[in-house]
Amino acid sequence: MTVEVTSIRTRSMTIVYYLVHALIVAVGAIITMINKPVATAIGTSLIATGAAGAVIYIYLIRTETAREALEMFNVFGLHRIYDRRAAQIRGEYASRLARANSKIDIIGFGLKDFRRDYIAELGALSQKTTIRILLLDPDSPLAAQRDKEEGQSVGTIAGEIREFATQFQQHYGKGSPTLSLRLYTCCPMINIFRIDNDIFWGPYFVGRASGNTATFRVRRGAILFDQLQQHFDEVWDKFSKPVES
Repeated sequence: MTVEVTSIRTRSMTIVYYLVHALIVAVGAIITMINKPVATAIGTSLIATGAAGAVIYIYLIRTETAREALEMFNVFGLHRIYDRRAAQIRGEYASRLARANSKIDIIGFGLKDFRRDYIAELGALSQKTTIRILLLDPDSPLAAQRDKEEGQSVGTIAGEIREFATQFQQHYGKGSPTLSLRLYTCCPMINIFRIDNDIFWGPYFVGRASGNTATFRVRRGAILFDQLQQHFDEVWDKFSKPVES
């Protein structure tokens, strides 16, 4: 049963449940109007029962809603949401990179923060894991367009991309079987940073720098992880090219 179907069913049950308890309260109120001790006792008891049942149901339905939300997060593999990237989750990156032993995939624009923090460490990392890096083609008109969207000088992103490529080649030449850098030529949709079994990803918003945008972390073995990894692989295989020397 899908989350949407479950939600519709829950709403229907809620309406019926409230109507039943409203009827119990109404019957209790009518009985108390008989104005006899026994009737009053029965009526107030029914009113209390109806009200208590409604309150208990509110608690239970909220608990069930929370459970459904957690189940949905689990199905999609969503483990955490950060209000921005960059400095706030640098520690999350660092701890995972230190333990990485399988695969590192990253796609972005110029990745200036990643370059600053890790360009000199990529060689050592590539001894224990396979690293694939995708940067936007600096000659693409999309680089200048994104500069405008982020409110920065045209040429900023292209300059960051070229600087990344230059430093990469200075350190590692054309790369190696376990360390590769390519330029993607398709429209940038999202940023992705996979470190083994975790993927950090987020959207690009107009008027907001990508480093100040919400980021989501998903775990391997769930729907979102698989779709994000497929997206990266498609871009790598079909919409990217080597960096020219």
